[in-house]
Amino acid sequence: MGVKKKKETEVISLTICHQDLETLRSLADAEGKNLASLLLHCVQLTDGVSQIHYVKQIVPLLEKANKNGMCDPTIQSCLDILAGIYLSLNVKNPLKKVLASSLNGLPELFLTEATQSFTSRLQEELNTTDLYSYRKVIDNISSCVENFDLVLHFLQKSLIEISEENRKLTGNHIVQTQLMNDLLVGIRVSMTLVQKVQGFQKMHLMSSPTWQSMCELLSIFTKFLSDDDLLQTIQSTSGLAVILFIKAMFQPPEKIPDLCCLFSSIFQHPKRFL
Repeated sequence: MGVKKKKETEVISLTICHQDLETLRSLADAEGKNLASLLLHCVQLTDGVSQIHYVKQIVPLLEKANKNGMCDPTIQSCLDILAGIYLSLNVKNPLKKVLASSLNGLPELFLTEATQSFTSRLQEELNTTDLYSYRKVIDNISSCVENFDLVLHFLQKSLIEISEENRKLTGNHIVQTQLMNDLLVGIRVSMTLVQKVQGFQKMHLMSSPTWQSMCELLSIFTKFLSDDDLLQTIQSTSGLAVILFIKAMFQPPEKIPDLCCLFSSIFQHPKRFL
């Protein structure tokens, strides 16, 4: 009996919009040695595997530029385009992992600019109203957690709308399976987000956006716990999320009475949180 070969993941080539392409063309130097030239060569290729070679050259090139001690406008524009490329790639595309590895290796000088670019591009995605695009946005959130308040707000919005859509489509098992899977991913990303982001200094006021969003998400997870129309996996994961969020929100300890009041409201008036 022959050994079955493991199916290789397809490397789909990355592409950019016309505006970004024109930006790279205008910034590429005559010698073809700056970052804009590198990215321009990369996006003009149609083979994803070949593009990986160029992506791996990003950090070495920026390390040379790092010696100048400044992030010039050309590099700033390229970092913005890189953020757009990263968010456009499917989570299963090996190119995304290679690009993530390169971005994680950026010299410290360029980290602030890169973060701003990712935040700006991600904010554009968070404005989507297409329910069936939420999963792609959630996947991107899992690797871009810099804008904490904004991300929490989107997770709250997406979990509510996906659960409502799931309820409307009762009996349509194919679509419901996808929606429930999206719900599960959203809950897990919420948990990952809270674990990755260290410190909740902004939560010291109950009126702060972070505190309010955490409370809303906590109420959503609690509601999922008692929703028998959801898969057991979603209910059990929601239970873990409740524990994790409570643990995070117990800092500082004086927040405990506030949480007690919150849970009292949830269980006494559950319809307020539907």
